[in-house]
Amino acid sequence: MKNSEIAAIFYEMADILEIQDVAWKPRAYRQAARAIDTLPEDIEAVYKKGGIKLLEEIPGVGEGIAKKIIQYLETGKIKEHENLKKTVPKHITVLMEVPGIGPKKVKKLNKFLNIASVAQLKKAAKEHKIAKIPGFGEKSEQDILEGIAILGKSKGKILFKTAERVANKIINYMKKIKEVKQISAAGSLRRKRPAVRDIDILASSTKPDKVIDFFTKFPDIQKVLARGPTKATIILKSGIQSDLRVLPPESWGAGLFYFTGSKNYNIEMRKIAIKKGYKLSEYGLFDRQTNKLIAGKTEEEICKKLGVKYLKPEQREI
Repeated sequence: MKNSEIAAIFYEMADILEIQDVAWKPRAYRQAARAIDTLPEDIEAVYKKGGIKLLEEIPGVGEGIAKKIIQYLETGKIKEHENLKKTVPKHITVLMEVPGIGPKKVKKLNKFLNIASVAQLKKAAKEHKIAKIPGFGEKSEQDILEGIAILGKSKGKILFKTAERVANKIINYMKKIKEVKQISAAGSLRRKRPAVRDIDILASSTKPDKVIDFFTKFPDIQKVLARGPTKATIILKSGIQSDLRVLPPESWGAGLFYFTGSKNYNIEMRKIAIKKGYKLSEYGLFDRQTNKLIAGKTEEEICKKLGVKYLKPEQREI
């Protein structure tokens, strides 16, 4: 599926146009990007099925954007995107890698302080020059310094934005086979951590061998590090590591709950389960006496049985 690739291009076009003070186009491109990124169908299949008219039925996709989608599907590029990239100085792209620094902030930093590197950005924040810029303040300086620290720590790690894009590409690829019943990112990526070490993917299937086999044939693979009946680890050509685990459908919620983490959150949940006479694992919530499965299909079902509030993945950092 090329959904995530096209969405990434439209997001980048929106950022560049925003820096250039173009009025309404950035919003239009972001709206289309979100719709394409979450589209359950392969956008190429949509086009083959109904041409430009069916593409225009996607929320936020008008005739102009639909033509650009077709251009990418037919040539692998969008001319306007290639031209826009040439208009952006390299240092602008570098500054936008700092978490929390968007196109508007980059433009102001350039305008008022002529900042052209992360080192200059850090120096300006420490010297409290950024707080004086309209629309910024002391809190902005703190956020920028934290973002730079995250960027520094992410050496050897993958920034969230990149990891999410790669994960979506893998997930869209895996959805091509009917044996995959459910699939999602897990681990620190699902918890939306600023940077992650690798990409954890979880799937459910009654035929895990076929799912694992398909995963190890992902087009961007450099090397298959490990392969078992329900788990595989691959290294992509980009150097990013990705792990896939496959669980039975009845354990989907339990597996997602367990492999999302965090570690401390899981420990607390297991303590609660023990107090209630249960045993909690990636395969489900079981009665300790009879070993009978109590819950496992959804995370919400497990939380209800444990008597705890369901928390969004990003809230599970304890």
